[in-house]
Amino acid sequence: MRVLLLGVVLLAGCSGGAVVFAPTPPPPDVSPLLYRHPSGAFSIMVPRRWSVAVQHTTTLAAAAFSPPGADEPAVRLAVINLGGTVDSAALGVFINRYQTELRPQVGGYVEASRQAMGDGSWRLTGLQHTPGGLTQPLNTFIQAAGSRVAVIEVAIPDDAARLKELQMLVNTFELRPDAELQPGEPTVFAFASGSRLDFLNVAAWTTPAGAFIISGEVANAGPDGLAAVPVRAVLRSADGLVVAETADVVMGYGIPAGGFAPFSLRFGQGRPSLAASYELVIGGEGWLPETMPAVYGPETLQWTDESSLNAAGQLVITGRVSNSGGDTARGLRAIVTVFDADQRVIAAGYGDITPSLAPGESTAFQITLPELGGEALNYILNIQGLP
Repeated sequence: MRVLLLGVVLLAGCSGGAVVFAPTPPPPDVSPLLYRHPSGAFSIMVPRRWSVAVQHTTTLAAAAFSPPGADEPAVRLAVINLGGTVDSAALGVFINRYQTELRPQVGGYVEASRQAMGDGSWRLTGLQHTPGGLTQPLNTFIQAAGSRVAVIEVAIPDDAARLKELQMLVNTFELRPDAELQPGEPTVFAFASGSRLDFLNVAAWTTPAGAFIISGEVANAGPDGLAAVPVRAVLRSADGLVVAETADVVMGYGIPAGGFAPFSLRFGQGRPSLAASYELVIGGEGWLPETMPAVYGPETLQWTDESSLNAAGQLVITGRVSNSGGDTARGLRAIVTVFDADQRVIAAGYGDITPSLAPGESTAFQITLPELGGEALNYILNIQGLP
């Protein structure tokens, strides 16, 4: 998952012939900030330059924190409401179930030890095995307050300074049992950030006209397709205050199980001067995941496509799509995701092709992406239709 908070370096210039001696700048402020989840379910102290990816639904409060430059979060947290008081016995039952059924990495995770802590929480150590044969030490902290259960996953680094930062995060975590969070089944943990929905290949850029755009993909690692997944970008000042925000949904009719969908969030007035970072959020208050509708894809719709740049420097995708199925496909929609050499999403867009396409019929299409956030290396075209 890409870094979600992006620091801004402001450069000031001077003109004229005078020689100006600039004072030595102070070291960057790395003091921690208090982070409160939008649901109010928990708070935690986080290093100032770390980024956060947030999920907020009526039954789940989750966040993932990443150090600067990291491709994967170092800390993931999730809180749910089980609907009844969780005593020590119930917590033990939940821990066993989490380790054997609910843990997103259950297929490649091996538990090493389990220890009851003095505050009633538990610490579990283990190793996460990756498909490439590498192992990542993980510490898992599980605790309860009232009917709320919290799970904290910490990737243990080799660096002593980074380990100290992680200890600070874990030790300042506060679970708030009175926060508004509707009861849910333990399986809700499968929706936690990093296990079901994640941001990927995020890029932030400014158009020649001055608009500020944050684009990327949302990956769905869950077993079911999801429709109209909302995404939101929040611009914050250096002291964490909200400067501006905008929201939309991922492009297309949804994100299939194991699939991806692009998004593009636009601040038409540009990036405010006070904005020092941004935060990306999946979901929002009142959002409940909805199953993606049945759609026609490559198994029914076949297409050819080619790309070119027009005189204005815009990327133009042209092609032809045909319906090889036995039923009419309606609402055909083409979704384009454009990548640069670093596989960041530097443009995304969609367009409706035709109201319907009968079996055996074909039609031409053209999609134009007016703005690119860099030099395009490749693109993905996906065409969807409804029954």
